Amino acid sequence: MGVGTAGPAAAESAGAPGAPGVLGGQSVLPGDPRFQTLSQGFNQRWSSRPAYIRLVGSDADAVAGLKTALDKGLRPTIRGGGHCYEGFVDNDGGAILDLSTLRGVRAARDKFGAPTYCVEGGATNWDVYTSLFRTYGVTLPAGSCYSVGAGGHVSGGGYGLLSRRDGLTVDHLVQVDVVTVRGGTVELTTAHRDDPVTSPESDLFWAHTGGGGGNFGVVLRYHFARLPKPPPRVWLSSVAWSWADLLKHPEDFRRLVENFGSFFAEHSGPKETVYRGLFAILKLTHRTNGNVVLLSQWDEDDPAPLEEFLAAMEAGLTSRAVVQSYAAGGVLLPYPDKRRQMPWFQATMTLNPSGANQRGKYKSAYHRRRFTPTHIDAFWEWLTKTVPGVDLTQTLVQIDSYGCRINEHQPAEAAIPQRDSVMKLQYQTYWTDPAQDAAHLAYLGGLYQAVYMATNGIPEIDTDTDGAYVNYPDVDLGTADQKHPAYQRLYYKQNYARLQRVKKTWDDGNVFHHAQSITLPS
Repeated sequence: MGVGTAGPAAAESAGAPGAPGVLGGQSVLPGDPRFQTLSQGFNQRWSSRPAYIRLVGSDADAVAGLKTALDKGLRPTIRGGGHCYEGFVDNDGGAILDLSTLRGVRAARDKFGAPTYCVEGGATNWDVYTSLFRTYGVTLPAGSCYSVGAGGHVSGGGYGLLSRRDGLTVDHLVQVDVVTVRGGTVELTTAHRDDPVTSPESDLFWAHTGGGGGNFGVVLRYHFARLPKPPPRVWLSSVAWSWADLLKHPEDFRRLVENFGSFFAEHSGPKETVYRGLFAILKLTHRTNGNVVLLSQWDEDDPAPLEEFLAAMEAGLTSRAVVQSYAAGGVLLPYPDKRRQMPWFQATMTLNPSGANQRGKYKSAYHRRRFTPTHIDAFWEWLTKTVPGVDLTQTLVQIDSYGCRINEHQPAEAAIPQRDSVMKLQYQTYWTDPAQDAAHLAYLGGLYQAVYMATNGIPEIDTDTDGAYVNYPDVDLGTADQKHPAYQRLYYKQNYARLQRVKKTWDDGNVFHHAQSITLPS
């Protein structure tokens, strides 16, 4: 086994608040028992054979590690939690800079001396929630999957079950500490929301409010200010409609999807007050799964609005909902009611949907209005069809509620531009056998194209839909080596040109790149 260890960091970089890591980094080489795990993502489709993996141990180690890779002529990629849906960290023959040992969450100060909450780039969502809640009584409105890393989650915008109430993760961001390669010089740069608007640092900060991971540098720390307190308690509800009933009553499937879309089209504007604390997910599973599931979280003690929402979902249906568990298994609950109240922190643990490491493919879409008949017809057609020899039990369209406080911001205010959507959809399929890769990719691609056939098979911007989510990357939307790939428009809309200018300023050598990275302006 080959493991080389560097010494402790010698000094704290100027302007970076908080103490650097006390341990130096180490290089994990092929033959080390950790190598396979650290070169593979959560999605088992992706694995690579880098020259080595650098476990970054401190600010100084991050700077030195990046410089060493460049001096050796090796391409660097950055790994946080390892949850990238595509193979953007894969780096055969290059150097993976792994931030997973930098997972601190603490009170700090920004470069102007103001108090912040500091989250290191290798921290997971669970590190963030546990530390912020137990130590400071606050939280971030971020994702529900416990093992997702902050390094990529935040830079792509970040959202979760409290986002309708508290906005996106980046709406609370005030500073990033990032190792950059500006003009060929590797250094730690501190970029703040309040830097002069004409400064390059101001643009660099803005680019990290939704510009995607792996584009501009190695993010060592995020700083947040004025974080919200979570609700003391929340109500959870998990109900399901059996596919056996829906196949007997196809009109119930249509009505259920219409009810969900219409409710959130009506109750997701920036001035919404009654249902701002409601988050809901409608899981349109493949028929072989057995059930279509509606999961809801309500953040006030009075459950009446939640009950009104559940009644609205069942309006006009012949099929009756049954109560399900909140866990991935979906077993029946021993509770007589369709709702259960529990402390917020326990609910956050209960709702973790990370699941098992498998092979997966994902697609996404923002929806600005209720579903059209074309959308619903495509859901029904594809979710009820079977493919001989292919297990589609873990295939679904997940429809998340969106909007409210998210939509209080203007599209150019942050790099993430979708600010008037009412739902966010994630198309997912999971399997374990590599021999089924092509079949699952073809199925999900066909479903997606059918849903958006009215706009050439993609969720076109500024229509009923508004593009796709950069944190759910999908290489079917094009790659950086194409002239005008769709992902540039679908992820970033009108903000892409500014992101290119930031790229030109801070990474003119295109050191940080992957299949769907920000390209240099031509």
